[in-house]
Amino acid sequence: MARKERFGEYLVNRAVLTNDQLSSLLSKQRVIGEKIGDTAVREGYLNQERLIEDLSAFLGIPLLSETVEEIQPEAVNLIPQKMCIKTGLLPVSLGRNNDLLMACSGPVPKAVIQNMSRLSQKQIKLVLTHRSKIKKLQNHYYSKGFDTSIKPEAALKSENTTFIIELFEKIMIRAINMGASDIHVEPETDELAIRFRIDGQMKRTEILPRDVSSRLISRIKVMAALDISERRKAQDGSFQFVPRLLNLSIDKVNVRVSTLPVINGEKAVLRLLPPHDEIIEMKGLGMKPAMLDEFYQGLAAPYGIVLVTGPTGSGKSTTLYGSLQSLRSETTNITTIEDPVELSLRGINQTQVDSGEKLSFADALRAILRQDPDIIMVGEIRDPETLNISLRAAVTGHLVLSTLHTNDAPSAFSRMVDMGAEPFLVAASVRAVLAQRLVRRVCKACAKRRRIRPSELTMLGLPEDTGFEVTRGEGCHECTNGYRGRMGIFELLTMDDTVREMIMAGATFEQIRDHAAKNTGYRNMRTDGIEKVRQGLTTPEEIARVTIE
Repeated sequence: MARKERFGEYLVNRAVLTNDQLSSLLSKQRVIGEKIGDTAVREGYLNQERLIEDLSAFLGIPLLSETVEEIQPEAVNLIPQKMCIKTGLLPVSLGRNNDLLMACSGPVPKAVIQNMSRLSQKQIKLVLTHRSKIKKLQNHYYSKGFDTSIKPEAALKSENTTFIIELFEKIMIRAINMGASDIHVEPETDELAIRFRIDGQMKRTEILPRDVSSRLISRIKVMAALDISERRKAQDGSFQFVPRLLNLSIDKVNVRVSTLPVINGEKAVLRLLPPHDEIIEMKGLGMKPAMLDEFYQGLAAPYGIVLVTGPTGSGKSTTLYGSLQSLRSETTNITTIEDPVELSLRGINQTQVDSGEKLSFADALRAILRQDPDIIMVGEIRDPETLNISLRAAVTGHLVLSTLHTNDAPSAFSRMVDMGAEPFLVAASVRAVLAQRLVRRVCKACAKRRRIRPSELTMLGLPEDTGFEVTRGEGCHECTNGYRGRMGIFELLTMDDTVREMIMAGATFEQIRDHAAKNTGYRNMRTDGIEKVRQGLTTPEEIARVTIE
């Protein structure tokens, strides 16, 4: 039975919007022609996570994240690809009683459900998620079965002019298929190597004839609007990838390109970026609920600095982007300084700095402070000047989010002092420090449980009489060596009066760490990682690889 109440009215009745805000949104919606919920998010009245929760309650459709643990390839293939892309739906799993669960981002016409039920010979049940997540899943699963085999020798002999375009598209589709974050095109002495970074690990996927190198690099440069005649200096660019020659329907993929002269020619690295304004679910990053609540308390401060620390590739940017999405609203002016901008966010002013002399982090930060900001995100604190401006902004009424390269959370304070910051300024401005690493997840499709071995206990620094089960993937067509996907392990240190006094007194990071461990809820990353090993989410080797005792 259809609801008489409209979604906008529902949001007003739930006190999410006021009547005046709804009237304003409706006038803008008529001009733009989008759904009222999307307009509300774009105007900053609510974030995407809150929108999808309210829409789920309004429509009576359960959330995908709470219903389905794993997408089943056998379910994806039950409905024609073109129909799913046209309707914005995706089959995700087979339920009980001959049910087929379909992911949607809003209400679905009854005729569409009836057609899909007739085609699949199953009863259709809907689960709700973000539109951007459905597009990402469609790209991944619809590219999986596509033939990306490459036979360069025959094509080169025939001087096929479209071969390089086809070759490039197959490499891109294979990368999407395998869930790669980066593509490395590396000329060697007598061959061209193609390597993908998958779940943080490099993997060689193709060896091509050396003659292909210059033509493939030129194709990449053309796509990224770079100078194909310039081969002696590094260049950066970007493009949106959609197959032209291959008969495959996928959504646009944002790609950032970097080229670099090497002794055997030019190397290119292609970073596959998330869709614009992709929703980052903070709950899915791996933080325990209590830690996430404590982290949100730091973000709720009216001023101060919240730091996310860790090495390159530890997921710091993802955490910051998710934080910004939770903070944005119509009443808040958020500005970022990034190098480069990896995810375009609606309702947030994003500034990309120049690695040369045009616009540095410090220069951009000075300019932004004259732009009446409420929240500032500094992509990375790289130098004393940027650090001191950030700290002073944090104690003068601004909430500052940034990243710092340290091994753990307590080290962030001594690192800032070593960079020239005054201890009293560090103590007065810092609200919370989150340290993190990324570990690979055990593949659910081939996971097996067994008793932990003494050697694994030693690896984790645990006593030999400690006993619990561990989970390992045996390796299957769904994963890479028993792993599939990544998750974070975290440690969070929030400020109290004693920590502030210790910083001003010049305490070492060991002393701060020991105090936090005894008197607050602080737990180090290894402890968080061991808990995830106990839960069967990752392995002892992964925790030992990314943490230190």
